[in-house]
Amino acid sequence: MKKICEKCGKEFEANQPHFKFCPDCFSKSQFEILPSEFLLNSYFDKEGNFLKEVYIDLPQKIANIFFKNKLAIKQLRDVHRKILKAKTKAMIKGIQFARNILYECQRDLEYQLKRNIVPECFVKFMKHHLIIAEKDEKSLEGFFQHLDSIVCYFPIKK
Repeated sequence: MKKICEKCGKEFEANQPHFKFCPDCFSKSQFEILPSEFLLNSYFDKEGNFLKEVYIDLPQKIANIFFKNKLAIKQLRDVHRKILKAKTKAMIKGIQFARNILYECQRDLEYQLKRNIVPECFVKFMKHHLIIAEKDEKSLEGFFQHLDSIVCYFPIKK
């Protein structure tokens, strides 16, 4: 039976009536899972100290998901470098001068996603955290520390 893929819109031959995705999108969806509980809403506790999850456990889990989804360490480091640039600018001039770098980062990620260069789970992670990071200098610092931890835990290919 012919069906239209709910993800990409391509027509495909479905072997079962409950199939919703073409074979290509179905195989990709097996990996592109980033649980919503892995997305932090704040980097700080009530006293203003960094949460443990910024540095330990959660970054390692996220790094492994990105690795399984074929995110290259170079792609992660490129984004890390942009966030570092924004953080430095925010510390010197203020967050209002760093926001355009964060907006450019989101724009570039959308373009890379459209070209299938980065996985969807990475873009989802970044979009969520970029919104938090643009609030103020402290939030941007928290996001940078979290992203830095993910870079540190990223598996090395052997």
